[in-house]
Amino acid sequence: MEKLKVVLDWFPNTNHTGFLLAEKRGYFAEAGLDVEICGEVHGEMDLHGGDFVCGPEIAMLECMERGIQMTAVAVMTQKCDSGIVSLKEAGIKRPRDLEGKRLTHWTPEWFHKSIRRLVEKDGGDYDKIRLINMDVGDIVSTLGPVADATWVYENWENQVLLEAGKEINYFNLGDIDPVFDFCAPAMAASRQVLSERPEAVKRFLGALDRAYRCVAADPEGTVLEVRESMPADASDALLIRSQKHLAPILLDEEGRWGRISDHRWNRMAEFLIEAGVIKKRMDVEFTNGYFPR
Repeated sequence: MEKLKVVLDWFPNTNHTGFLLAEKRGYFAEAGLDVEICGEVHGEMDLHGGDFVCGPEIAMLECMERGIQMTAVAVMTQKCDSGIVSLKEAGIKRPRDLEGKRLTHWTPEWFHKSIRRLVEKDGGDYDKIRLINMDVGDIVSTLGPVADATWVYENWENQVLLEAGKEINYFNLGDIDPVFDFCAPAMAASRQVLSERPEAVKRFLGALDRAYRCVAADPEGTVLEVRESMPADASDALLIRSQKHLAPILLDEEGRWGRISDHRWNRMAEFLIEAGVIKKRMDVEFTNGYFPR
């Protein structure tokens, strides 16, 4: 059995059900793989000792700029499922409404360039936002007491807030500006594993493709099948609602999981060049070449 290690972008949640299902049903084992799945919050992205690491395209490009040897090999969803969530009482319905409000943020420059673009295109002043530097672990205890708004994945934090009885406002960033329908969440591989063990990478992605097709076809059954690997404090109802939300955007038009769209990837990469976040494009930013044909 070949060993591989994948580092998730957060604790295991419904974005990662395919990984958990492939492990539980033995799809990895059938492919001759012993896969270690680690959940790790990483506001500043790196490989973190893994062969694969999950995160947004923006952070991957910033990593490559810093010289980290990685290449994106898969995208979790065919639409970026992220945006800004706030409690309804905060009155934040669109980007310019963030003026004067408390917004949590991560340290990397790309965060600020991205949200600044959205706010300014909507006629707002990014410099009037009150920024709070933090990785949000508990969205329910953060919104209200600590901050007014946070950049989240709709499939999880929104569902947690609704489960807690909160009334929320939310806008998807890609719906505001198509540039932000970028590849997130996605997965990158170390260039070492790509060059030294390409067949293992192909088998790994093949197992994930198989598992995520099952998730798309049966979101309720599959998420409950891996229930023990999900957060203990998440109810079955939350998990089912979240997985059903994701099911329609897991696969491409041909019914395949993980393939990265040139258009989605390149549009964001060019924005980051224009914004000065990265200085140049790389030869091997992403590839679909390790998927089964």
